[in-house]
Amino acid sequence: MKRKDGLAAVGFLAPYGILFVTFLLVPLVYGFWISMHKWQLLSQNTPFVGAANYASILKDELFRISVVRTALFVVLAVPLGNLLSLALAAGLNQNFRTTSLLKVLFYLPVVLSVSVVALLWRWMYDPSSGIINRSFNLDIPWLSNAHWAMPSFALMSIWWGAGGNMLVYLAALKGVPKELHEAAELDGAVGLRRFWKTTLPLIRPALAFGVVMSFIGASQVFGQIYIITNGGGGPAYSTLSVILYMYQQGFSNYELGYASAVAYTLFVLVLLVTFFLLKALRADDPAM
Repeated sequence: MKRKDGLAAVGFLAPYGILFVTFLLVPLVYGFWISMHKWQLLSQNTPFVGAANYASILKDELFRISVVRTALFVVLAVPLGNLLSLALAAGLNQNFRTTSLLKVLFYLPVVLSVSVVALLWRWMYDPSSGIINRSFNLDIPWLSNAHWAMPSFALMSIWWGAGGNMLVYLAALKGVPKELHEAAELDGAVGLRRFWKTTLPLIRPALAFGVVMSFIGASQVFGQIYIITNGGGGPAYSTLSVILYMYQQGFSNYELGYASAVAYTLFVLVLLVTFFLLKALRADDPAM
């Protein structure tokens, strides 16, 4: 009986195992192998260079710039995006008559493609005819000024993705027992104090999930920057993300080996930050 159960388990896991090996493990190993070569797209000569590509990355000024600009995007988009998602979820948790409609409206941007989002916000950011400058009587060159460009992309991404984490946080808030809120009110905890002392600790796992997934996504920002800057990362490299730099190296300079090394360097950086982020979020919380 146990043997039959074991065979059944293998049968159920086999399709996933095949897909995992074929579409994740093999490309992962092959990509790392490419990163150890001077692999040019238009050349049949691909000499092995070992860790030379990684050594070059350490001296690459543009890579350093791309890391700094990506870090700025992450610092702006992740905390503010999650705060907005949490605020929306807390508001929708009050069960207004229009809650269902608002839930749909707030989530709607998530289903839009990156092309639609980029074109929409490029129009909104237009210095002369954009709705933002005209509505607030401003004269800010949002996308053509090196100081404003990356914060503008961060705002765009916050609007685009806030609805996803909103649903995660709303589901977590729905799972908080009403009895705890009532007990907190009896103890004199109301409003923000009740939310901070009672609700927030109970939805901490959901918050950890949202923050980590937001960080991983933000560290790979590419599509909207590529579309609006035509792949240049301008002005003056102010929006040059690591993924965009990797794309430039691979498909503009045809240096696939170097581009692969950039990708694996980013992978290690994201992995390390994610580890410390999870460790910080799990501190003093045995449930996590």
